Amino acid sequence: MKNIGGGGKKELNTINQHAPMLPLTRYRDNIIILEDLEFSFPREQLEKITELHNEGLSVEDISIEVRRNEYEVLLAIVHQHRQNKIKKELAYRRNLK
Repeated sequence: MKNIGGGGKKELNTINQHAPMLPLTRYRDNIIILEDLEFSFPREQLEKITELHNEGLSVEDISIEVRRNEYEVLLAIVHQHRQNKIKKELAYRRNLK
């Protein structure tokens, strides 16, 4: 959360290509998600997760290998995909015809 314009108005920082800033009001019941996960990775561990994923290991197997929560590993893979460091597809669409 951050103060906007110094006037004490607080908003959640969700600025990106798609989501607007969400104002905090007494009427809005905002939920902070994934608060139990660690989003920081040592560079070597992030590189290891990327390497193992590119070799075809599952998220479960990678999490065991690097001793991290499966959701943290999944988020690391998504991060690396956005950095163009993932060689294999994260997901694909089936042809529904």
